[in-house]
Amino acid sequence: MPKCFLCKKEVDSIKSLFKHFDLQHLNHEFHFFQCNEEDCSRSFYLKNSFRKHLSKHTNPILPSIFEQYHETSFNLDSTPILNPISDYVSLDETNRRQFIEPSKTLNQILCKFFSCLYANPIMPRNAVQIVVDGMETVFSEGIAVCIKTYVEQMICEGQLPAECLNIFTNFIKVVEGALLNFKTEHKRFQYFSEQGSYIPPKEKVIGQRLNNMMVRGLSVLKPSNCTEQVIPLRHVLQTFFSLENVLSETFDYMTTLKNNSGVITNFIQGSYWQTRIKHHEGRLVLPLFMFFDDYESGNVLGSHSGIHKLGAVYVSIPCLPPNRSTTLSNIFLALLFHSSDRVQFGNRVIFNSIIDEFNFLMKTGVYIDSLKFKGTIYFELGLILGDNLGLHAITGFVESFSSNFCCRICTMNKENIKTQCYEDKSLLRSTEQYFIDVERKDLSSTGIKEKCVWLDINDFNLFDQVGVDVMHDMFEGCCKYVMSFILVYYIKELKLFSLEVLNDRISCYDFGPESNKPCTLSMEHINVGKVRQSASEMLILIRHFALLIGDFVPLGEPIWDLYLTMRKVIDIMLSTSLEESNCTLLETLIGEMNNLYLKYSKSNLKPKFHFLTHYPSMIRKHGPVVHLWSMRFEAKHRVSKISARSSFNRRNICLTLAIKHQLQLNKLFNHGKLCSTVNIGPTKFINPSKLRQIQVELNLRTEKPLTRINWAEIKGTHYRVNSILTEDLNDDKPNFVMIKNIFLYGSHGVIFECCLLSTVDFYEHVYAYEVEILESNRKFIFQNALLSPIPNTLNVVSDGTKYVTVRDPL
Repeated sequence: MPKCFLCKKEVDSIKSLFKHFDLQHLNHEFHFFQCNEEDCSRSFYLKNSFRKHLSKHTNPILPSIFEQYHETSFNLDSTPILNPISDYVSLDETNRRQFIEPSKTLNQILCKFFSCLYANPIMPRNAVQIVVDGMETVFSEGIAVCIKTYVEQMICEGQLPAECLNIFTNFIKVVEGALLNFKTEHKRFQYFSEQGSYIPPKEKVIGQRLNNMMVRGLSVLKPSNCTEQVIPLRHVLQTFFSLENVLSETFDYMTTLKNNSGVITNFIQGSYWQTRIKHHEGRLVLPLFMFFDDYESGNVLGSHSGIHKLGAVYVSIPCLPPNRSTTLSNIFLALLFHSSDRVQFGNRVIFNSIIDEFNFLMKTGVYIDSLKFKGTIYFELGLILGDNLGLHAITGFVESFSSNFCCRICTMNKENIKTQCYEDKSLLRSTEQYFIDVERKDLSSTGIKEKCVWLDINDFNLFDQVGVDVMHDMFEGCCKYVMSFILVYYIKELKLFSLEVLNDRISCYDFGPESNKPCTLSMEHINVGKVRQSASEMLILIRHFALLIGDFVPLGEPIWDLYLTMRKVIDIMLSTSLEESNCTLLETLIGEMNNLYLKYSKSNLKPKFHFLTHYPSMIRKHGPVVHLWSMRFEAKHRVSKISARSSFNRRNICLTLAIKHQLQLNKLFNHGKLCSTVNIGPTKFINPSKLRQIQVELNLRTEKPLTRINWAEIKGTHYRVNSILTEDLNDDKPNFVMIKNIFLYGSHGVIFECCLLSTVDFYEHVYAYEVEILESNRKFIFQNALLSPIPNTLNVVSDGTKYVTVRDPL
């Protein structure tokens, strides 16, 4: 009899075993299935493979209908002693229930299937209809006809009773009826809406414009409506927090943050939210981030560029666990419109609907009725995020960064910005002075173009609720200026190396787990102060630049101090856990970096250098600035651009993309819970002696299964053999380990068999740790016991020395 490998309970059939999994182990995430039959301990990654394997061990209660009538001669004139159909169904009540309501099961399967098709950004919606029509044709004209012909033949040969024809005919009707529910897009959307998983966008008219139209050969100006697509956030958030594991994970994470008060790791630990939450005693209030940006949905360099440039507003939830808050499916579209409409009709007309939505969420909230929570959750806008141009555009500040007052945080003029290396707190903007400046209506002396529309949100503070963006300020700003100067100085003036040598090393360098390898450089761009790399490529280039060309640079070279200081600034900015001392150190390092750039480059500081001086204050208010950057939101743009390229409909591109986004969200809501935090690769055989060794060293329970796997992905981080991990700190030196084998313990526990790396010292000149690999020294480590979950990079230089470059600042 089949036996459950989790609780060891015996059941009477294979189907009962899988029903047992669904009922008794509902919350268990099955990454593999293990056979518990005598003398068999095989494990399977796929459910179907496990089912087939069990059928080899288990004798069915009755032979199949076809086998039974092949083995016995059947006479149509005689009455059979046993009715195989009725008796077969009556023996298993589970089968009876499934047979009675097959349409419900089919509808659920088809719903998930079509949800996945619609969620694929490269598949246009009309292609889904082609799939539906093809499925219907294959079944009705192929499978159904074959089954019917085969059954009729078996009946004629006397191998099946005549009643079987009615049974199979009814079965075919059930399948055809299920397909009929999804025959058209209207029916599919209606089904999704009835399930509560599809929340359609609402089209709002924001104005009119005159368009040239040909009427009977004459050009006529005809008014047409300008619209925007509004997503009802209240319904999205209500459905999202009703998912099975969202609230439990969120509350657990918030509790962890509350118990770790000495370190700032999240927005809700910052001084601003700590002040705001005191105004909401007795209510459960969660913060929201709003991100705005313009993006080109078509070809940026094409003849139609600008025509379909769109403005998008996204909303994220910062108090979710980090692996959840950065997942693209958990970043929600709130508003989509043509960028030209915002210029023509103004911010107030465009953003009025989203402002009303934020006020509703703060005042009324959404009611959640789930198994683990029943009550109202309120939401408050925590921060408005975006790049500098986008933030200035929607908050009413000047959009030219060569103007007299180009900073939205302080009132320092452009002449002082060129040389000022530190933040001047006496010049910080205040709410009182802001309203005075708005009344003056003098752009040149205030830097304010219009009154901020977001002040219509209850209790909104313009100077506490607008964030910064390390992606644009640092990696697409200051880093490009600094790296251009360093490269020109070393290549042209000192002639330490050539650009060809640098490009060859970039091409051949092992960047390890880094996913965005930098591209080769061009002196044409370097000469004009532009190192052409994306933000992620620039980050990786800077992180490994010291190992790439550090052997050419003499020790103590003064310009190298500029690079090393910039590295230290980046480390603090990208750190996910910070203390007050880190903020003080960051103030000093930013001042030193700005001063060194002024001193050696003989150039003025650009506005982005000035924006960096406000970062320490922002960290104290809002937590680590790496959580505020645009990187993940711009990745959301990319999904939308792929959908736009796959669709040839440009009549209402905003509606097309808004529907596509909601269909992608429909897939998540249809699933009923957030995806698993642990994904694993194929399983491997584990040596019994190795199994006992792990169980003894880690004191593991023997009843829990232990399986060897090729790779593991935990909370979005990928682990494979030879990955370099940071285990802990010893005398301020990190202890590194190298993965040799990966094991899955139970359903969520991941164990690494590692060899130890001896840390010799940290060499600042190459900004890496020298290590020695101790192959014979092995140990077993749980993944959640690591100091940092982020894999590092190991490189070997020409003299054989091994260096580890840390990706997660310690």
